[in-house]
Amino acid sequence: MDQLRRMREMQYAYHKKFFHGLCLFLVLVIGCLLWDSSVSLALVPLLVITAGTQSCFYLHFVDFARIHARFVEGRLNQALGKSTLVGSEIEDLYFYPVDAPKIGGFVPSTPLRFFSFFTFHWVVLWLALAALALWRLLPMMGACGTQYLILIGLWSGLNFAYLAWFFGNLKDAKSMSEYLKKVG
Repeated sequence: MDQLRRMREMQYAYHKKFFHGLCLFLVLVIGCLLWDSSVSLALVPLLVITAGTQSCFYLHFVDFARIHARFVEGRLNQALGKSTLVGSEIEDLYFYPVDAPKIGGFVPSTPLRFFSFFTFHWVVLWLALAALALWRLLPMMGACGTQYLILIGLWSGLNFAYLAWFFGNLKDAKSMSEYLKKVG
């Protein structure tokens, strides 16, 4: 029970960090947009990319806690001889299946679930804020604007590609599940 409590506490702690991080990055981005200098506007796309990657980092920890909690619940249910602890099963039904390939929090197999919509909402918002910053910044940059766009495009593409690969192939989640089955 202590292991299960610890995993649930970890899960909720990283949910909290996720939402605090979103708020912090949103304040920073709005501050940069309001400051209206070329440096502050140039920071916005980098902050947007970092906010997305940071959010995925927290989701990674939440998924870790969910996978471990599912294992612990299964062992406790086995010891009890009945399905008393069903938190993991309910989370799979209500949020997203923890074993489903996803891109961050967007699950392509269930795009209309609220968790996928919530992720899509924030992605669109962040991209709109980055586009606004670029729209205001590029006239200030002159010839350097093209190089900056290429740099931002490469950096965002690299981050997106890695996150899609990592969350899509589930290698670490599968390794963890297999290990827990082996030791359990």
